[in-house]
Amino acid sequence: MKIRVMLGMALVVGLLSAGVAAATPSAVNSGSSLRKALTEKQKVDRLLEFIRSLKDATFIRNGSEHNCEDAAKHLQAKWEKHQSKISTAEEFIESLASASGLTGEPYRIRFADGTTVTTKEVLMQELKRLEQE
Repeated sequence: MKIRVMLGMALVVGLLSAGVAAATPSAVNSGSSLRKALTEKQKVDRLLEFIRSLKDATFIRNGSEHNCEDAAKHLQAKWEKHQSKISTAEEFIESLASASGLTGEPYRIRFADGTTVTTKEVLMQELKRLEQE
């Protein structure tokens, strides 16, 4: 009987210890390591969705204005054509989503409040946010 009680107590102590260890700050803070990191392709897909979601913004390409849905389609087509040469989301931004391949002119986004910034700035900021999720 004593052996059963002692084994039972050892089991309870062991389970409690495991529970405490699982709740330590290092385990809690490493929650992101438990979550699967996005692949580079998934990051690019998320960046394209982000551009598509900018409903009140205007995408400016080679002096012409486009809605962001069309901008996302354009960038998607460039991605599909050149993705075999691109290894990271950052390369996608630098090589495909920042400027015209024909003229070299930077792509820009004008927001509803009139602020205009380069697509590169916007996408690099969004990439940074995605990588911190």
